[in-house]
Amino acid sequence: MHRQAGKSQAIARENHTRRALLLTALVVPLVLFWWASATAEPLRLTPANVESAALIEEVSPPSVAENPVESRRYNVVVMGDSLGDGTWAGLYHVLRQDKRFAVIKKSRVATGFSRADYYDWNTAVREIAGETRIDIAVVVMGTNDRQPIVEKGTRHALFEPGWREIYERRVDEFTATLQATGARIYWLELPVMRSPRFGSDMAQFNEIFETRARANGVAYVRTDGLATDESGGYTAYGADRFGRTRLLRAEDGIHFTMSGYELLGERMANAIVADIETGRMAVRVAETVPQLYSEIAMPAQREAHAVTQSIAPEPFVYDTSGRRPGRSDDWRWTGPVN
Repeated sequence: MHRQAGKSQAIARENHTRRALLLTALVVPLVLFWWASATAEPLRLTPANVESAALIEEVSPPSVAENPVESRRYNVVVMGDSLGDGTWAGLYHVLRQDKRFAVIKKSRVATGFSRADYYDWNTAVREIAGETRIDIAVVVMGTNDRQPIVEKGTRHALFEPGWREIYERRVDEFTATLQATGARIYWLELPVMRSPRFGSDMAQFNEIFETRARANGVAYVRTDGLATDESGGYTAYGADRFGRTRLLRAEDGIHFTMSGYELLGERMANAIVADIETGRMAVRVAETVPQLYSEIAMPAQREAHAVTQSIAPEPFVYDTSGRRPGRSDDWRWTGPVN
C-alpha cells in the first residue's frame, strides 16, 4: 500500500517538473523576443549596403537642355529626268528606315532644260514649290539635253556659246527658284557612261552643273567610284552597297538597275545626313514671299506655303502608270529590299 502511494507521488512530481520545463521553454523565448524588439533598430527589408539608391536618395528633377535640338522631318524632293526617277527610288530605299525624311518624287522622264517647249522645268519648279514644302532638293538632269535650243526664233546648236548662255541662264533660274523657298540643293553629278561620245557630252554637262553650283552656292555631289572599274571607267557589274557583286547598269549603258540606283541614293543620302548631323543643314528662309508664288500657285497654296513648318510631309506615292519594264524609270521591285 505504502509502496504504491510513494510511486504515485513520484509520478506526480515528475509530471510537474515536465510542465515547469515546458512552460519555461515557451516563456523564455517570448521574453527574449520582447526585449530584443524593444531595444533593436527598426526592421530592414534589405541590408543597408545593398539597398537600392533609388529608395534612399532624393530624386532630382530632370535637367532641361539650354539649347534643345529641334526634332523635325525633312521633305526631300527629287527633280530631274529618268535618272532622277531611279535616284528617287534608290534614295527612298536607303532612307526608308530614317524617320527624319520623306522622299518625294517630282522627276519626269524625257525632260531637261533644252526643250522648254516640251517641258519647262522653270515653270514646273514654281508649281512644285507652290504645292509642296521643299526642305531638300535633289536634282539629276542632263541626259536628255543633247539637242539644240530654240529661243525667240533663233536656233542654237549644242554647246555653242549662245546655247551655253541660254542653258546656264535656265539652270540659274531653276536654282534661284529653289533657293527662294529656303531649300538646300544637292545637284548630282552625271555618272560614267558606256558610250565614249555620249559620256564626253555628259562630261560637258557636268562641267556646266559644277560651275553653276559653285557660283550659286549649291552642293555638288560627285558620283566618282560608283559602278566603275579600277581605272574609273564604265562597268556593268560591280559591288552593290552591301559589297555583293551585282548587275549595276541597264542595257542602254546609261541607266541603272535598282542595285545601281541604290548606290546613287546612298551617295546622296550620305551627303544629306552629314550636313544635318554636322549642323550645315541650316535651311535658308526667304526674306520675302518670292514672286514665284504668283499666278502659278493658287492663293490657298500660297497661304499654305507661308506656314510650311507646321505642315506634315507628303507621303510618297508609287505611280506605276505608263512604266515599261526594263526602262530606267521602271523602279518597281518585288521581294525583299536590299
